[in-house]
Amino acid sequence: METRLGEIEAEVADLRLGMKESLAREERLLERALSAEESLADARRNEHDLRDQIDRFARYHRAVEKSLPWRVIQSLRRLMGRQW
Repeated sequence: METRLGEIEAEVADLRLGMKESLAREERLLERALSAEESLADARRNEHDLRDQIDRFARYHRAVEKSLPWRVIQSLRRLMGRQW
């Protein structure tokens, strides 16, 4: 009877240890998931900022190319050749 009681206590201790390990693993996975979500949110913000910058640069480039001074300079360069 005592042997069986010892086996049951060992099983209970093993189950408790397994439960603690499982909870610790779950906490680590949760932390990783939250960290990954934060990283994804940062990456999305960075992507949005970069797209905004590209859009601003593209608008600036189009404005420069359409400006009269730029067109005059380019006409002079064509007349004189690319090197001044």
